[in-house]
Amino acid sequence: MSDDLETLNCSEHGEAYTTYVCEHLVKDPIQRWHAAPPSDENPWPDAWCSQCNLEFLKEGEWNENNEIAIRILCHRCYETAQARSVDRLTGEAAEAWSALIDESTDALTSKQQSLEEKFEIGKHKRWDWDQEKAELIFSNDGIPAVRCDIAFIGSVSNISQTWLWAWANFSLTDAVSAPMDKVREFGEAHDFPRLTVALWPAEEVDGWEMSAIATNVIEAKGVYRAPSENGFTFLAILDARWVA
Repeated sequence: MSDDLETLNCSEHGEAYTTYVCEHLVKDPIQRWHAAPPSDENPWPDAWCSQCNLEFLKEGEWNENNEIAIRILCHRCYETAQARSVDRLTGEAAEAWSALIDESTDALTSKQQSLEEKFEIGKHKRWDWDQEKAELIFSNDGIPAVRCDIAFIGSVSNISQTWLWAWANFSLTDAVSAPMDKVREFGEAHDFPRLTVALWPAEEVDGWEMSAIATNVIEAKGVYRAPSENGFTFLAILDARWVA
C-alpha cells in the first residue's frame, strides 16, 4: 500500500484512510459503483454513480466541464457502503444472476466428482501451497502424491463474515491472483456486482458459489477449500497430476 495515501479521523472508525465518492453514492449506496479496479497503491479508488458516469463519458475525463459533488469517506465507511451495492439487482438482472449461480454450481459438482475419482483429493493426509510456483501439493507421510496448478479465488472470514476476492487481496502474488482479473472483468461486462465488489458480507456458501462461477469463467478443473484460522481460502485447480 502506498505511503502517499491521505488519512483522516472518522467519528465511527477513528484514524483511517481518505477516500472520495460522489454524493449520490453516499445518499444511496445500493446502486452501481463506477471506479477503476483497486490496486495495492490505491485500494479504494475514487468512485461515482451511473448518473455521474454519464457526465464522465461526455468528456472522457473529469475536468471543469463536468465537475461533480464529491464527498469524503474513511476507507471503512467506503467498504461498508460499497458492500451494500451487491444487493442492488432486481427483476431480470436478479434472475440472470441466480441462473448463473445454478448453472455454475451444477458444473462444479461434476468437476469435483471427477477430481475425487481421478486424484482422491479428499483422502490425502496433507496439503501445502506455494504462491510463487502457483502450486498445491497433496502428500502422505512426507511423500508428494498429487501436484496441482492453482489460482486463488478468494476467502471467507468467519470473524468479519465477509468474502474477499483474490484480485483485491494484495498480500497474494500475481502468480496466484491474476487469473481472477478475468472473473472481475466478466462481472463488469454482465453487471454482476458480487463479482466486481472486492469485499462484502458472506458465509461459506457464498464462497462456494463465487468459486463455482470463477471455475466456469477461467475454465478450471475444480476447487479446493483450504481451512485457515479465520475461515476458508478457495483455490481454483487449473490442472492436476499424480507425482510419478
